[in-house]
Amino acid sequence: MKRQKAIQAYELVEFEGRVAPFVPPEGTVPVADPAPPAMDPNDNAAQDALVNPHPMSMASLENGRALFTRYCSTCHGAGGLGDGPVSMTSSLRGPFGGVLAIAGPASIAKIRTDGHIYSTIRYGRRRMPSYQRIPSDDRWDIVNFIRYLNDQKGIGQ
Repeated sequence: MKRQKAIQAYELVEFEGRVAPFVPPEGTVPVADPAPPAMDPNDNAAQDALVNPHPMSMASLENGRALFTRYCSTCHGAGGLGDGPVSMTSSLRGPFGGVLAIAGPASIAKIRTDGHIYSTIRYGRRRMPSYQRIPSDDRWDIVNFIRYLNDQKGIGQ
């Protein structure tokens, strides 16, 4: 464990009473969405009740694909099979090791709601870090892309 590769999520810091991915330069005017409403990250019922406000469209899928490639594919793999390069660095190698498949026959996403997937991206879960720095609308686009990946693999039909 002493000499393993370290994979760190974006570090969040406290700034002006809220958590931010970085401290902006003095005098900067924020352009990001206001802080999303607080939710208990362990309240599965509330997470499952979230409804995806973004209908699946080409624009949503293109944005979701770009964001998935940037943030998710390093662990989950380009096809969502849990075979990304980070998952291969652990002692639990392969798609059924440390990183869950979110597409294909072993997909965890097929038994989860859109709200659950969205909340997992937002808050993290078990070994998965939080990606709160991804704006809310973009997280929904990633959820749409994960659904698209599952449909392409013959799941969710």
